[in-house]
Amino acid sequence: MPILKFKITVLVHLGCMFILVASKVFDDQGCQAHTPEKHYPPSVPHQTLNKEFLDQFNEIIVIGDQHGCYDEEQLLINRFQLNDTVLKIFTGDFTRKGPKNLEVVRYIKNCKSCVSVRGNNDEKTLLRIWANDNKANYTYHPIDKWMADLTQDEIDWMKELPYSLYLPSMNARVCHGGFLPGGIPIEDNRPYTIMNIRTVIADPKCPGGWRPTRAEFISNLTSLPTFPWASQWRGPEHVYFGHDHARQLQLYPFATGVDTACVRGHYMTGHFIKGPRAGTFATQPALKQYYPGKV
Repeated sequence: MPILKFKITVLVHLGCMFILVASKVFDDQGCQAHTPEKHYPPSVPHQTLNKEFLDQFNEIIVIGDQHGCYDEEQLLINRFQLNDTVLKIFTGDFTRKGPKNLEVVRYIKNCKSCVSVRGNNDEKTLLRIWANDNKANYTYHPIDKWMADLTQDEIDWMKELPYSLYLPSMNARVCHGGFLPGGIPIEDNRPYTIMNIRTVIADPKCPGGWRPTRAEFISNLTSLPTFPWASQWRGPEHVYFGHDHARQLQLYPFATGVDTACVRGHYMTGHFIKGPRAGTFATQPALKQYYPGKV
């Protein structure tokens, strides 16, 4: 098989700089939280995978959060024959909480048929690396000591992970957490929102009419009903995402969530979105519970 040449073109938004600074659409953290300081913004916040690039592959699969579950990742890849004819798109959070973070980082980085977005735990990895490099007397927490073994090349690669991947020929986008529904332009979603959003409440005071409800966004959750953001997403792009492990597999008309909590002892899930297996799922049970967080 000839060597695959990645031709990932960049979708340049006129407003792309909004992703790096506070969007003019949002004036307060109630409707959308600011991204923490010491954040490493990628040079291209939203990358486009064009048709020429996608057509190099017989199939495309979107695979949910890894969290250092290297053994399950490789079992999934081998069991479903996800070789270099299959483009593997990861939804981020391939680091932290699990047992083999370095192995997962090195596999995805060096794999010729793998791409990934940045997850909130990958962001936390970068924030801790920043602290280690810039704060006197900083030491990694025992769960994060593996970060000291990352090479500079691996760190630089992680810094360039985009917030989303856009597949225009398939009218699809991949991100980690999600986007605000209600017609808010993608570029007006702050990085923190894209990497962290799970749940929204209706709020006519917010642009688009929806307010994120995680504790990081608002201090007091009202008695109003809450909704998975994906249940209120109306496109036009179909969004594939991870992050929301508590809800497990999510299937909506315009969004599909594939984080099924492998690191918490459940499953690793992939969803084929192109090729002869399109519309089907690949699953691998967790070998054990590595992280005791509740689902």
